Amino acid sequence: MSDTRKSGKKNQKNGHLSKTFAEGDSPGSVWVVGGGQMGGVIARHLVSNRAGVRPSLAVADPSPEVLKLLKAEGIEGEPSLPALMKKGRSPDLIVLCVKPGIFLKSESEVSEALAAMPAGVLAVSVMAGVPLSHLRGRAPNLRWVRSMTNLALSAGKGMTLLAASQEVTHSEQTLIYSLFSGMGRALWIPEDSFDAATAIAGSGPGLLALVAEALADGGVREGLSRETATLLASWALLGTGALLVEKGHLPELLKAKVASPSGTTIEGLAALERQGVRGAMIEAVRAMAVRSRELSRNV
Repeated sequence: MSDTRKSGKKNQKNGHLSKTFAEGDSPGSVWVVGGGQMGGVIARHLVSNRAGVRPSLAVADPSPEVLKLLKAEGIEGEPSLPALMKKGRSPDLIVLCVKPGIFLKSESEVSEALAAMPAGVLAVSVMAGVPLSHLRGRAPNLRWVRSMTNLALSAGKGMTLLAASQEVTHSEQTLIYSLFSGMGRALWIPEDSFDAATAIAGSGPGLLALVAEALADGGVREGLSRETATLLASWALLGTGALLVEKGHLPELLKAKVASPSGTTIEGLAALERQGVRGAMIEAVRAMAVRSRELSRNV
């Protein structure tokens, strides 16, 4: 995509000059709206050495406790987005990490404030189920990137899905990719694939937590302590993920390597097949994808 905004684009309403990021640029000023689980992780990443840059950062969150915790880590905040805007300067990048209902409700303080920002500001939504069309509809003056991530972001192992509106330049896509891949892995996909991908990347950790719990329960049934069984189950998932991601093993080939003839693993696999676990997992992905589509349609 050609970078049509390298010299900036003037907002006809207020005369502000929008910033465009050329290759290798970093945002000088970033606002994170919502300092909870996802927003807090992103804010902390931005002020860490791992982020590679140290932008001027501010967080908007109504919770005094959240603001107090962030301030103790050197991150300034205000109780609302309008309060940040009253300081007079708009950000180069804004990351929206609030619940979808807060953004979408009628007379939303957040969406009204976003709509009043200077034209052309780069914005990233971390709200589940809100498509680009609705983001642009509520704040058409901003240039939007839609994302979906998961709680593993806090451990540096998050998988983040990304889709951009056509106004976002290639250089800016690279910038956003670098931000999220610094907390795990990021992947640009067509927006019409978001529901299916969200079922695996966004909700997958919940399913795998159930698997870990079931493995631990099985260990307790066989006489292990809960602590030991949970540790073993957790490391089994961690080690398997490392083999799949870092070593590039395909799931079916890894399973074949572990399941030796007449061994313990093949007995366990046979038990799972008898219980229909494979089919249940496939149906779970379908159910989650269908629900994701429903949520998007009802936005």
